[in-house]
Amino acid sequence: MHDQPTPAELPDQWRALAKQQRRLGADAQARILDVCADELTAAFLRAGDELLTLSRAAQESGYGADHLGRMVREGRIPNSGTKGKPLIRRSDLPQKGRKRKEEPCRSTPGGYVPERLFRDIIHSKLGGDDAQD
Repeated sequence: MHDQPTPAELPDQWRALAKQQRRLGADAQARILDVCADELTAAFLRAGDELLTLSRAAQESGYGADHLGRMVREGRIPNSGTKGKPLIRRSDLPQKGRKRKEEPCRSTPGGYVPERLFRDIIHSKLGGDDAQD
């Protein structure tokens, strides 16, 4: 049985299918696959750039909001907000209790972890607690 691709693998897999479709003369289908791959890659970039409040960052990272605030003040996490209202870019968010792979699989230069795509979409659509002014 064939393993299911991870979200990070989908754009490359779709581009390979597009190449195959072009060889078979199915240019319209190939263009659709290319557009889907481009849109998913762009979604990874946007999600990684999302700014989170300390409380939202705490929910997603496993660290407490106070600890994250201290990490921002100490410069261990970049502050993407202001001194009085710190915000953490999702791609900068540390993950508590997760061992890092020696060579993380990332599809974007911004460092967003694609395996979190679906959870992040659900939180951003249904969470509602991170409205930015």
